[in-house]
Amino acid sequence: MRTVGIFGKLAHPEVPRLAGELAAQALRAGREVLLEEPLCATSAGARALPSFEVARLCDLAVVLGGDGTLIRVVRLLDERAVPVFGVNLGSLGFLTGFAATEAVACLGEVLAGRFRTSQRLRLQADVARADGGRKTFRVLNDVVVNKSSISRIIDIEARIDGAPLTVFCADGLIVATPTGSTAYSMAAGGPILAPDCRALALTPICPHMLTMRPLVVPEESRIELEVRGAVEDIVATFDGQQAEPFGPGDRLEIRAAPGRVALVEPPRSHFEILRTRLRWGER
Repeated sequence: MRTVGIFGKLAHPEVPRLAGELAAQALRAGREVLLEEPLCATSAGARALPSFEVARLCDLAVVLGGDGTLIRVVRLLDERAVPVFGVNLGSLGFLTGFAATEAVACLGEVLAGRFRTSQRLRLQADVARADGGRKTFRVLNDVVVNKSSISRIIDIEARIDGAPLTVFCADGLIVATPTGSTAYSMAAGGPILAPDCRALALTPICPHMLTMRPLVVPEESRIELEVRGAVEDIVATFDGQQAEPFGPGDRLEIRAAPGRVALVEPPRSHFEILRTRLRWGER
């Protein structure tokens, strides 16, 4: 890892200071340091570049912020097999597993090659338009189909590997990776999946019938979604950061994306992070 890229939640007051400390640590270790603009003022010797350039050139991505910031950086990296070192400055921080107080010491271990990664599945979602147009998105957490305005139940027809599954009569539907199972899907009552599970979760949002429960399917499944009826103001959302209108005749095709996202593992287990973040066992 010759080049360290540092990204941050720029509105967070702690990011400039911590970015400077981590940049200095990497420079002392003989690495080139790139910071996404406008973090350039935090450390002498580091170069500032636009975010997409830092993502293109770095061998290690250091992310300062919350899970949303890390998801943004993963989207910038796209298919590059670059380890991602996430430092939690957000609230829950399921993906940014390192605490700010341990970040400098742990980065030193990573730069010395003493680290492991958790390989995380992403999804590829293709919006196939009724007019023949097509647009592709890749997500780490989830794909969501729901109404964008007034709350109203919609009918979402789902097929798995070409075979009819059901029509979800609900406020919407979430298709989540194991990583995304602790995000919106969990809030909607979906199952929590271990990060290395080879599975996907389909979680209806406020289903009309109580028998319509979350469903876990194999990672290799091809999921197709269509909205029944001439319903307006439906939107497909990708990792909560990108959105596309989803109209009658449009089809959403979801499957596993190539490659994996390599998250540097913190000095604690995934289940310890779950227990701490969700306050399990506390009274």
